[in-house]
Amino acid sequence: MVRSLSTTLALFALLAGAAAANTIVVDPGGGGNFDNIPEAMFRGTAADTVLVMPGYYEVEQGIPYPWPIPLTSDSPTLVSRGGAAVTLIIGDGSLSAFEVVGSRFGPRVFISGFKFMSLESPFDWDSPSFVTEVCFTDNIVEGCETGVDVRWGDGLIARNTIEGPGYYGIQAPYFEGTIEDNEISGFTEAGIMSTNENTLILRNHIHDNEFSGITSSADCIAEDNLIENNGWDGLLIAFDAHLTNNVIRNNGAGIEFWGGPHHGFMHENEIYDNVDVAVTAYAGDLDPPTFFDATLNWWGTTDPVAISESIWDCHDSEWAGVCFVFEPWCVTPACDPTGVSEERTWGAIKALYR
Repeated sequence: MVRSLSTTLALFALLAGAAAANTIVVDPGGGGNFDNIPEAMFRGTAADTVLVMPGYYEVEQGIPYPWPIPLTSDSPTLVSRGGAAVTLIIGDGSLSAFEVVGSRFGPRVFISGFKFMSLESPFDWDSPSFVTEVCFTDNIVEGCETGVDVRWGDGLIARNTIEGPGYYGIQAPYFEGTIEDNEISGFTEAGIMSTNENTLILRNHIHDNEFSGITSSADCIAEDNLIENNGWDGLLIAFDAHLTNNVIRNNGAGIEFWGGPHHGFMHENEIYDNVDVAVTAYAGDLDPPTFFDATLNWWGTTDPVAISESIWDCHDSEWAGVCFVFEPWCVTPACDPTGVSEERTWGAIKALYR
């Protein structure tokens, strides 16, 4: 749901640390300061807000103020007046709408309330910048090669609807901010790709991607996400990840863990009805194997045999390298721990059923 204009402006002012000094109006009908977005962004400063009236804005080259629009440390905040349903930025697939450029003080990417269609990505990167401020909220992204390319910086990617076809829904290899409350679907690789240990992935609905819901090679934190109907893995993730209260269902496999010192944990998740195993581990032939805390999850059953068969770990192959400790488990889908037994390693019990 798109927030009101006043709420969005208040959020941007808080993140920027200062209220907007001027409002620059873009109206294709001629009722504003400018009739196009590139010129308004060029004329504004970091203290300003560019307010875009409903309309159809075509991304094209060869005009006096061309696309993609460069985003620097002095770029204004960009918001729409009517929201993503009525404010369209569209291309022919050959360009991004914005380009984040190198800056001594770090670029600003503050964009809210637009529908982006048929672009390489809403914004691309001309050069790395580790101090980029990002606030990309309440947008719709459809038919872009990458849904949101947020390679560097810190900030917020929130309340967006991001649909393929494309490679990644959110490509965030070095992003240290929060990805929350997004709807992400229809991508050929992953809904979210992250390699930064400081990324927070919260309350997203990630579904119907061809490969995985979330792919991460770092110990990110994923909480309260609904991850379903992805073709290969719900999560392809490192052992250092902290996974809490996620629903992971109807994927090719639930969670595939690999790499890392195995200092993560997973609690109060619902992992069930995945085509293959609920959890699988690939960490190499470790001697002795390490242990991973997978207690207090709901596995779709309270049958010990069924739970044991849904987990592939060191008891199935030395190559797994990790033994999952997952008793006690939850006895209801809501992960109510009432009545569960004391924690103990499942391996000894599992051996009874061989």
